[in-house]
Amino acid sequence: MNIQTKTKISHTLKALLMASVLAGSGAALAETDVNETQPKAMGVKPMKSMGHMLLSKRAAKHLGLTQSQQDELKSLFDAQREQVKSLRGDKGKGEHHEAFKSLIEAEQFDKAQAQLLLEQFQPQKREMMLIRLETQHKVYHILTEEQRAKLKQLRHKRMAKKHHQHPSS
Repeated sequence: MNIQTKTKISHTLKALLMASVLAGSGAALAETDVNETQPKAMGVKPMKSMGHMLLSKRAAKHLGLTQSQQDELKSLFDAQREQVKSLRGDKGKGEHHEAFKSLIEAEQFDKAQAQLLLEQFQPQKREMMLIRLETQHKVYHILTEEQRAKLKQLRHKRMAKKHHQHPSS
């Protein structure tokens, strides 16, 4: 393999890695729709949004959420979803994906174009993260100390299970 081919492969791999990271972070930031489902990948259930998890009957039972808390959480997550929708405006999730896909599929990697795309979407991503953090803060204060402890246990259990399913190589 000559140096030029190695360089092309290296640039392609870097672009794919960057696109994967961006797609993952974008999905994490944009994942606010309680009713939205994602396809299973490699037999692993996709991680649901915090709203989806907390509004489930199982979580309500495990955490001992009152009907009032459940109603408050539902309205909180509905408001979050509306904020994100209005922030996106007419832009769908696919717009970012298409821009990064064309960048990856180009004959030569255009680093300047990649940086321009990242800078263009950065303010919106920051605003989405701010909305998400504010929602998490409100959720924290809706729950009682005991419920917070149970939720923390559930998260640790979930993370341990996740790491058990995906051993690092």
